[in-house]
Amino acid sequence: MNSFIIKLFEWIRSFIYFCRIVCVFFILMLLLYWIQNLTNDNWAWTNFIKPFLDFLLVSAEKISNFSFNFFGAVFEIKYLLVLVLFLVIFYILKGINYLIEGVEIFYKNTRNLYKKGEQNKLNKKLYEERKQEEKKLVKYSVYIKTTIKKKFRHQEIVIDMDNQNKIMNDFIKSKTATTHSVLNGAFLYQFDNFERIDSVLDVLFKLINSSAPIDYAICIQIENNFEQLGKLMELELYQKVYMAADTAFRYKFNESHRYYTAQVGLFQNKEKTLEVHEFKPIL
Repeated sequence: MNSFIIKLFEWIRSFIYFCRIVCVFFILMLLLYWIQNLTNDNWAWTNFIKPFLDFLLVSAEKISNFSFNFFGAVFEIKYLLVLVLFLVIFYILKGINYLIEGVEIFYKNTRNLYKKGEQNKLNKKLYEERKQEEKKLVKYSVYIKTTIKKKFRHQEIVIDMDNQNKIMNDFIKSKTATTHSVLNGAFLYQFDNFERIDSVLDVLFKLINSSAPIDYAICIQIENNFEQLGKLMELELYQKVYMAADTAFRYKFNESHRYYTAQVGLFQNKEKTLEVHEFKPIL
């Protein structure tokens, strides 16, 4: 339907342009016909249009038959009246052309606004549908790997990693009421309310910012995807709380945020690329 209307506007503008050309043609022929009569000549090639011009001149003469002599030539006002008629028609057509262009612009703008409104409604609907789907993802895992801080590795003081890990796990348990399991030499915590992850993040950042002699590589994965969780842990990004893109995307749909996500980088994992983000506190 829209293509038909656009074509209709183009056809109307083309028709008006054609009419304006015809109008200019008649003006030129009238001037030549007037010159012919002023010079008392008879140009045979004007005979094709003579009946039409004579009809207009006779009609104009009924309005005014005024004439005057100028250097022996008779100037009749009826020619000027017909000339004015053609000029008026020409500018009326020009005005109609501007009007049609204005209507076409109004139509296009109105249609674009309607399409934009419909697109916004569709986008909002799709967003709400996606939001509801994402809201269903509530379970997540926290995977923690520890290592001695570099500044303590070459000192004579022996760091008891078992004791440091116990302190860490006892601290997390006291703050989250969640116990851990051991997976591939690291510590796994599982939670079932992603909407309240900020309170868990508070605990994890207290670990990172503590004065303990160990560093923490902390991975978070939505929906307990252990395969991806393992790939994240292989990166060993210490002193970061990081995650894959799917977890970062899910976090955007939480109702409240005390943290924001920032991209760490893209990491190649065999034939696949892993997009990694990290949590950072909103200052």
